[in-house]
Amino acid sequence: MAQIDTLKTLLQIEGSAQDTVLQAIIDQCNAEYLLRTHQSEVNEDIVTAMSVERYNKLGNEGVQSLNYSGIQETYFSDYSAGVTAMLRSKTRMVTL
Repeated sequence: MAQIDTLKTLLQIEGSAQDTVLQAIIDQCNAEYLLRTHQSEVNEDIVTAMSVERYNKLGNEGVQSLNYSGIQETYFSDYSAGVTAMLRSKTRMVTL
């Protein structure tokens, strides 16, 4: 199953109306995975998990919580603990 099909299944999206957005998210997550881990190939399971989280943040990028009466905003700094742990497990050390 292609990455986009897996992502659509997990997000319960039918049809192709959002395919362009989903593919852009997958491409960004692929690039981020390679940059963060220093690997030469992506791990599709981890990239899919990253893509689900990124999709779910669309329209609310970085917002963790809002408090309108007190005008307080809190932002996410990264992926969830589970995705961060998966990324760390695949990270190679780069020596100069």
